[in-house]
Amino acid sequence: MKFSVVIIARKMNDYIKEAMPYFKKQSFQDFEIILVLEEKTTEKFPKSQIIITGRTAPSNARNVGVKNAKGEIIAFIDDDAYPEKNWLEKANEEFKDPNVVAVGGPSFAPKNATFFQKVSNKVYELSSSKTGPRYGKAKRMEIDDWPTCNFFVRKNDFEKTQGFDSKYWGGEDTQVCYSLLKIGKKMYYNPDLIVYHHPRKTLKQHLKQTFFWGMWRGFFMRMHKQSRQLTFFIPPAFVAIFTFGLIFSFFSKFVRYAYFAFLILYIIYIILLGIKTKNFKLAFPVMATTILTHFSYGSGFIKGLFASKDGPIKKTLNPAESLKIKKQ
Repeated sequence: MKFSVVIIARKMNDYIKEAMPYFKKQSFQDFEIILVLEEKTTEKFPKSQIIITGRTAPSNARNVGVKNAKGEIIAFIDDDAYPEKNWLEKANEEFKDPNVVAVGGPSFAPKNATFFQKVSNKVYELSSSKTGPRYGKAKRMEIDDWPTCNFFVRKNDFEKTQGFDSKYWGGEDTQVCYSLLKIGKKMYYNPDLIVYHHPRKTLKQHLKQTFFWGMWRGFFMRMHKQSRQLTFFIPPAFVAIFTFGLIFSFFSKFVRYAYFAFLILYIIYIILLGIKTKNFKLAFPVMATTILTHFSYGSGFIKGLFASKDGPIKKTLNPAESLKIKKQ
């Protein structure tokens, strides 16, 4: 068997049910689906096995999925996402090169996305050249980190890394990517490996998600030198400058002028992002959401910097939201 698609979730939900017909329509049919759930279900799907784990960390659930996989290639996808019909076919082409250890692809907002979900996705797409390709198309390129919402890896190479560290309740995809690179093979981004991933439905959920990501990025910055990249420090630097600049501007005229200059430059940057949306309806919501996202991610990053060695949090990010899906 070529591919084992691993999906983890707390329980069976409408997102998983929505995705199953898209797997059935795959142009490449040599695959199995492994659903790793915390709670029992009576649902059954073609080419699928369901494994019940009880309460466990997402990292451990994915390890369980891999352990039970029969495929040569593990295809990780989130429970709230579904693939393009040529998803596995395109991935199969990548792994014809024996020097490729893993491949990731973009996650687009689905066709039935709400207005705010489109805003959320666009904020991430325009966030930076580092994270933007995850939410929009870019050229094929070499990467060193990719989320498990759309990620393929050779099973035998994955097993060499000892898998995901089960003590982490977030950021485990970063940890395993850095371990994979030590094998000495290449990891690539392929814009044709498309999945449609449901963004968060509300501003509150969006900000909670970015705070969560910021915490784990800040934590792994301490743990791995690959995370010590300039782009990752921009949001926390923004929070620090905005906060302390405001305070010290009351005591120093020089700081006050420098602070105003900083605000002007930041406002110009936000306006340019609005223009880049190329959509008048999205422009202003994207601008406002981006500002709040910078505060949320930056604050989370700072918290992660000072977290214990076991990580900043011991629970998953899976917001309580209605899982009713609007038909396309």
